[in-house]
Amino acid sequence: MTAPLVSAAVLLWIVAAGAALAVAFRREIVRAWREPVLSAPVLIVESDDWGYGPLEQAELLRRIAELLARHRDHTGQPAVMTLGVILGGPDTERIAQAGCLRYERITLADPPLQTIRAAMAAGTQERVFSLQLHAMEHFHPEVLLRAAERNPLVRSWLTAEALPQTEALPARLQSRWIDAAALPSKPLAKGAVEAAAFEEVKAFESIFGVLPEVAVPPTFIWTPAVERAWAAAGVRVVVTPGRRYVGRDTAERPVPEAIRFHNAEHSPCGPVYLVRDDFFEPALGHRVERGMAAVATKTELGRPTLLETHRANFLGDETKALPALTELDRLLSEALKRWPALRFMSSAQLARHYAEHSDLIETRLLPRLHVSLLRLAQVPRLRKLSLASGVAVPFSLLLYATRRTRVARMAF
Repeated sequence: MTAPLVSAAVLLWIVAAGAALAVAFRREIVRAWREPVLSAPVLIVESDDWGYGPLEQAELLRRIAELLARHRDHTGQPAVMTLGVILGGPDTERIAQAGCLRYERITLADPPLQTIRAAMAAGTQERVFSLQLHAMEHFHPEVLLRAAERNPLVRSWLTAEALPQTEALPARLQSRWIDAAALPSKPLAKGAVEAAAFEEVKAFESIFGVLPEVAVPPTFIWTPAVERAWAAAGVRVVVTPGRRYVGRDTAERPVPEAIRFHNAEHSPCGPVYLVRDDFFEPALGHRVERGMAAVATKTELGRPTLLETHRANFLGDETKALPALTELDRLLSEALKRWPALRFMSSAQLARHYAEHSDLIETRLLPRLHVSLLRLAQVPRLRKLSLASGVAVPFSLLLYATRRTRVARMAF
């Protein structure tokens, strides 16, 4: 066979293989293109579980607010930490008096938690905190009462120390929207779920004077019924790990649905999804390098970096709080040095940028094409088949050809 015929055969093979892969992975290709591309790096620190619990949170929140205010992006916006707020928890004294047969609640509207609520409000006014609905409680009260009948540790948690930490509960019982008293978990009654979801949105509004724009499901286990009730009550953004988990199996592992979510994708009932799948937990050994790597990857893919952290990193004595504060301080400082165009904002603000197609959203064709190709390269099976078939060659050439337009705008 002559050289021209060989070249033609190779070209025909690559074209045919490329067409076959395009058909087989059409959903991934469409989603990679449809997800908006950010024109600047975005970093949001998302911290959950604040609210009901130890009163030391008030001082910790004050220190965190001071730390965040020291770091400002080129627009003058200080660094932002979103607070996933737990609105209430058990009134252990009254539950004990009732013999653990009836649930009684204390919320952030009550005097015992006033200092925590005030610290949240002060940080919000200073633009360093953004309050998000996490839950009325970080558990389902009726499920917890039934679990307490068989588990003395749960019964003690409900009746002993005032303002206990929900982190001390078994992991499966920290899921609010399922019945995990026994495993595998069971779904809760639809009507009860909808009523509870609506109730917590209205409680948030009553406590803070505004509706929650953003909801973050506890343990990322929730159902479409929860989502519909949130939406009907005014929630317009749901933070997700990229998919919905709807229960727990016999090993306590979250059970995922097959569908995956992308940033700016809309729920069937209205709210927009944001994806939070990077972690910065200093108490677990996460250092600045991990956070920087997350920002680098997400920025390359035209996505925001929503770093998940929890109040547990900061609670406790100074030997625990200080390292967490130090690592957060270092991360913000290093990120601003590495990416001068870095933007700080809340998740609610990010959702508005997506909705309004602001100048933070890339509109040029070639940079969008470059990022879409990078996103597709993250699909393991597509990447392997591209390499095996030779489609990776023109794919790589196109990536290289479009890279300059992207890098020039991003100010890496």
